[in-house]
Amino acid sequence: MHTRWRWVLFGLGAGVAAGGPIAMAGGPWYGYVFGGLWSLMGGTVAWRSFRMGTKLTAEGITSNSLDRQTVIEWCDVRTIEPARRRNLIFFHTIAPAVRLHTGKETLTELSLLSVKKDSVPERTASQVEELRRALAGHRINCPACGAQPKPLATSQSIAQRLRSRLRSLMRGNSDQSIVR
Repeated sequence: MHTRWRWVLFGLGAGVAAGGPIAMAGGPWYGYVFGGLWSLMGGTVAWRSFRMGTKLTAEGITSNSLDRQTVIEWCDVRTIEPARRRNLIFFHTIAPAVRLHTGKETLTELSLLSVKKDSVPERTASQVEELRRALAGHRINCPACGAQPKPLATSQSIAQRLRSRLRSLMRGNSDQSIVR
């Protein structure tokens, strides 16, 4: 998944970077300073915009925005949902949010402006569904995160449970398989 803003930011960064040498051309000393800064900032924005986007891997979600990279492992994810954010003071955006065991991480590079406060844009809803499908696919095959349903234990009397527990304690570290 990538954002449409990637090309807008690339064009803007390239334009600012191209304006740097124009400001430096035969100008006074501050033309060289500001032209160099323009070239550096514009080139940085153009370069970083190529990496923008969200990638789904077998290990988790890698989210690259313009200013940072976030790596979220699948086993740390509790749920994925759309979340509303205030952006640029006046505007509201909706982006996929990943609820973790330790907090919440919003995938800001996938955010869309939202005119209606009570509805989720179609593109954001499809991104949330794609992330949910990837999470469900991971949980089917992952024994580490404990998401697989465990078989229900048959009811045992207190004596049977005690006998079973004592047998397991008395076995110790033998070469027996742990699969029953």
